[in-house]
Amino acid sequence: MISPERRKADIIRNINRNPVELELKQVVKVEKDGYFQEEEKIVSLKVRIYQQKQSEIKVSSDTLGTSYTTRRYGMLADYTAALKVNPKNNIKFNCEYGHMEIKAVYPQIVRGIICGYQCDLERID
Repeated sequence: MISPERRKADIIRNINRNPVELELKQVVKVEKDGYFQEEEKIVSLKVRIYQQKQSEIKVSSDTLGTSYTTRRYGMLADYTAALKVNPKNNIKFNCEYGHMEIKAVYPQIVRGIICGYQCDLERID
């Protein structure tokens, strides 16, 4: 069985093959006196963005116009990223692939230790 240190090193080596420097803007909703207040947090990370095998393209057309979203991309981040996404907290960023939003985060865990994060991305046009 692989050790957590080995898995962390594998993830970092994989990121270093094609790294992308990002500044993530995370919007966090914090409860204050019975209401939610949105707070922004900027985090700088080195990640790897890759194309996934199966892509999903959505076309949304309403009275304001048409928008296209695609879930063709994924992202790999190391254990220091501490990424969390839920309906109250979302993370968006711009990169050479377009304007992205993290839709899901899957921690890579070995023997109870988080070694990295794999994410589903949605490109928003």
